[in-house]
Amino acid sequence: MESFKFGLIADTQFADRPKSIGRYYRNALVKTRKAVDAFLREKVEFCVHLGDVIDWPNQPEKALEALNQFIPVMKGVGAPVHYVIGNHDLASVRVDLFTAGLQEGMKDTWYSFDHKGMHFIILDCNFDNNSEWYCPENSEWDKCYIPLIEQQWLEKDLAATQSPYVFVFVHALLDDMDNPHVIRNAGDVRRILEQSGKHIIVFQGHMHSGHESEKNGIGYHTMKAIVDGRTHLCYWIVEVTGDGIYLDRYDNQVNHGKAKRECMFHYD
Repeated sequence: MESFKFGLIADTQFADRPKSIGRYYRNALVKTRKAVDAFLREKVEFCVHLGDVIDWPNQPEKALEALNQFIPVMKGVGAPVHYVIGNHDLASVRVDLFTAGLQEGMKDTWYSFDHKGMHFIILDCNFDNNSEWYCPENSEWDKCYIPLIEQQWLEKDLAATQSPYVFVFVHALLDDMDNPHVIRNAGDVRRILEQSGKHIIVFQGHMHSGHESEKNGIGYHTMKAIVDGRTHLCYWIVEVTGDGIYLDRYDNQVNHGKAKRECMFHYD
């Protein structure tokens, strides 16, 4: 297996507005720059933003202005950036304007790609129970779904990939627990993942405090939010090596700010 690294951040919710409920919206840009600097030092080959890039509820003009400020910072990583869409993104601006504003050639809100023998899947959970996309007039953070058409695509995509190792990225949680941060039909999606026969690792955002769980051999790893706290910074770097997959967790409030490394998976 050819070695490489990729970076992860979540819930930046950048906006030029005062702090609220412990969220320092303006500070998110500076903290993101620090994460990007780390990604540069570690020479990541791509990075994934796990959703909630911006947070300007029902203020599309301000939302797009914030997006235009944020995207150049992410481009500083000098590698491809993949964006998972979050509920605050679509509570701020319509999905077509948001994806166009990313300036990354994003045509689909769920898709997959391959990199050095590994398969990667981006999911979109920003739908109501009628399979309608969230929008500024309709975006209940605790009532999101992955629609049937996306589930059918996911099942086919997993069956088609030749890689036994799959990373899944989604904004809200797929864990098996009773919590408002969990996707309402998460059980249906977990069933597809479990029946695929692949070795799967799931990365998520949305729950700002972070969370870890495991179900039927699949790990569900939820990142802490960038936006929370005046100076709190959390980002992750995943390293794929010849013998396994490792996760370096960077949190400046834990372990004296040094990376905490764990082995996520040893190859068969």
